[in-house]
Order: sequence, then structure tokens, then C-alpha cells
Amino acid sequence: MKKEYRFPLLVAITGGIGSGQTTVANFFKKWGAWVINADEKAKEIIQKDRSVKRILAQTFGKEIFNRQGKLNTQKLAALAFKDEISTQKLNQIVHPRMVAYLIEELERARFSRKYPIVAIDAALIYEISIEQMFDAVVTVYAPIELRYKRVKQRDGMTRSDFFARVNKQIPLEEKRQWADFVIDNSGSLDELEKQSWAVYEKLLNMQEKKERQLKHIS
Repeated sequence: MKKEYRFPLLVAITGGIGSGQTTVANFFKKWGAWVINADEKAKEIIQKDRSVKRILAQTFGKEIFNRQGKLNTQKLAALAFKDEISTQKLNQIVHPRMVAYLIEELERARFSRKYPIVAIDAALIYEISIEQMFDAVVTVYAPIELRYKRVKQRDGMTRSDFFARVNKQIPLEEKRQWADFVIDNSGSLDELEKQSWAVYEKLLNMQEKKERQLKHIS
């Protein structure tokens, strides 16, 4: 008989652009967690929700969508991150809908009883003040220059664009202090995986404890 998890552990995996949080999330997924990628969900919302599309087009211009109505994320990012006001406008449009959608996804995974850990991969956990939703927050840390080097290699992003985005987020040094667990992604991929597994084991132990406590209460 397959094991059921009545009370999965809700975990936030956060960091910042180039920190490696999605790599850690993918490790967790490989080891049996259900992982929800917030960036992908935000794009889904924009593609599926006509009212969001309309408001974004009115705010940032119709050119952020191609002829087929698909979002050009690079164009939107260039416009949305050019200054503080533009970033706030984007956040006001997308974040409330994204949070509602993430809660819905968390509940769906929780009620399936298939996963010991249900995790959200999201850079902006602290920025949008949803950290209290989770049993644990994992922050993936890396030094700023290393993060820039990775993003430049991966996306070809310019230094000014990179720091324009970074400056809109809470510094990783602060997120590291607030987190329940910190994974330092300054080294190799193997080192990152070893650290991630050590944290994942602790999370599994937390889940077992939660399961015992809540079963006893219920």
C-alpha cells in the first residue's frame, strides 16, 4: 500500500536571480517533493487571464505581446524593471493573482496526500510577505558577483539589467538571516546537491513530526 501524507510540509525555496534556487527545487522534486515554480505560474496566469493581459497591455503597451497574443517576457522585463514605479505596477497586477493561484496549487497537492513535501520555488517570498504560509523557508545563497556571472552566461544579461533586477529585491544577506535553512551555492553542483540533500532530510524529519502531532490531535 502506497504511503499517504495527510499533513505534508509546506516549504518555500527562495533566493534571488542567479542564486540557484530552481536547481535546488529540482533536486527536491527528484527526491519526491511536489514543486510549484512561481515564475512559470505567473506566466501561465498572464497567458490564461484575459483581464491580466488587457491591463498589462494598457500599462506597458501592446508590443509586449506578439501577434498570437503570447507574452514577450524580455520586453515586459525591460519595461517593468526600468524604474521603481513600473516595477510596482507589474507587482500590483500580477502578485495578488499569483498568490491566489499558488494557494490553490498548494491545497491541490496537499489534498492529494501523495507528497511529504510541497514546495514553492519563488524569489519573492519575503517581498510579497507570504513567508508565514510555510512550515519552513529555505534560502539559496550565492555572492552577488558569482550570481551575475551565472546570469550573464545563461541569459546574456547585461550588468546594468542584472543590478536593476537585484536592486528591486530584498538583499540575499537579509533573506539568509531570516531563513530556517540556508544553502550556500558558492561551489560546485555536487556540493550544492549534498547541501540540498542534508536540508531535505531535515525537512522530511520535520514532516514526520508534523504528521505524528496532527494525527494525534485529529
